[in-house]
Amino acid sequence: MVKRYLFLLLFLVSTTQVFADLWEPAEIFVVYSENKEYMLIVYPKVIPDHFYTHRYQRLLKKGVIKDSIQPCHAILYHILNSDTIEIWNKPLINLTSPVNAIVANDGKSVVTFNEWGWLGLTRTIVIYGEMGELIKEISLEEISPFPIEQYLRSISSIHWGGHGAYLDNDRVEISFHDKNDEVRTRIYNIKKGVFE
Repeated sequence: MVKRYLFLLLFLVSTTQVFADLWEPAEIFVVYSENKEYMLIVYPKVIPDHFYTHRYQRLLKKGVIKDSIQPCHAILYHILNSDTIEIWNKPLINLTSPVNAIVANDGKSVVTFNEWGWLGLTRTIVIYGEMGELIKEISLEEISPFPIEQYLRSISSIHWGGHGAYLDNDRVEISFHDKNDEVRTRIYNIKKGVFE
């Protein structure tokens, strides 16, 4: 009987395509528009080391100190000659940080991809407007040209690609890669709010 369960366990382990992954702490990253006129700096959520101590939690509950967690946020700059002018400084909806981002050449939209540590599971694609306001959040299920089970999976993520590029100021081409290395793209029109 034990041999049968052991065989079944070995069979299940050998047939699933799930692997472990390791995520380092998220770091600040910088992206530029293709024309280099706009620069986006993304700051991940920061929780101070002492935040989880009992003393800190007591002081926080008593209102002696305020919450010192810094949420994920981004700052968009317009680069004009040798000057950088801040356009907006806003929190992002990510719990920790997006994995990557792209900026339109006119600076009127920013697209972020994935949640740090949870590829394809939450905040797959998020679009922000001219002043950093949330325009749309799109899940992988909404946009995938492949069935979800066709992607490579790890314990924490669905590895779907997570890359995009602006075709013009309103249209973004998004690339998807399945576990067989087949690549498909979809185009999202930000202005119209639809896939073409």
